[in-house]
Amino acid sequence: MRRGSTVLVAAVAAALLAAPGTAPARAGSADRQCFGAAARDPLHPCRQRGQRLRVTPTPNQAQITPNLACTGTEVDETLEQCAFGLPASEAAATVAVIGDSHAAHWRAALAVVARAKRWRVLEIATPHCPLSTAIPDSGPQVAAFCPAWNQRVTAWLGEHPELQTVFLSSHARAPIVVPAGRTEFDARVEGYERAWRSLPVSVERLIVIRDNPTDRIGTHACVRRAIAARKPAGRTCAVLRKSVLPPDAAVEAAKSLRARGARVIDLTHHFCGRRFCLPVVGRVLVHKDVDHLTQLFARTLGPYLLRGVERLLRAGP
Repeated sequence: MRRGSTVLVAAVAAALLAAPGTAPARAGSADRQCFGAAARDPLHPCRQRGQRLRVTPTPNQAQITPNLACTGTEVDETLEQCAFGLPASEAAATVAVIGDSHAAHWRAALAVVARAKRWRVLEIATPHCPLSTAIPDSGPQVAAFCPAWNQRVTAWLGEHPELQTVFLSSHARAPIVVPAGRTEFDARVEGYERAWRSLPVSVERLIVIRDNPTDRIGTHACVRRAIAARKPAGRTCAVLRKSVLPPDAAVEAAKSLRARGARVIDLTHHFCGRRFCLPVVGRVLVHKDVDHLTQLFARTLGPYLLRGVERLLRAGP
């Protein structure tokens, strides 16, 4: 990484961790640097010294903490958008984030990027509906709604040629209808490829955020027991990487659509080592439920999402 980008990430991380409620008030400098995703920064390894047993938020707090607030607007009966980042009058550019609930849970991380880049972000996300032509297998209502939603999203992007950069993310394990003679993974890849190829030419850059690992159903209960027993919850309740981090078909689709401007940002290192994924990283609870990020952990991922964005922007189209 260039020195300028390193300084920018460090400055954003420092400002982030100085915000109220993001780090223990009495933590020392080294502990603040190791808070949340920073504890697993591959470029700047750190060693936590104090408050290793603390978990913020607790599983009970996480379940009732909403996503980062944004300003919602109904576009039409099919589509809703939610805006965050800088106001339109002050923004250097407007970008979009599109997908299912696994796109929406990156909002706090993207807000960090938006502040640094002076962006306004328009979020178009609805549960069970990634930007894909694959049919969700989550009930007849979802199966009927999502194709219409995808078509409307594509048309909406055509109505907003100023949206040249689009972030995409979706649940890698969401059930889909698999056509006869196809594997599930191939059907997922093909669904993404078809949808993304149909996007208007005004969309010049597709940034795919690799889906995060999940927890197990009993992980939060394990974290509660570890807190009560004064054991390090991250290590005590770690889960095998191969069981909670499936291949992401969106990443594979992006590889085949590089000429379309598709690129990938993979932040898996902040969640997982070679064998295990951690439910608590840098004293921060990773998931609010089995698979959605807590707002706080997503926020601590912001500087590293920014690092990935800067790398892609330097590389050009």
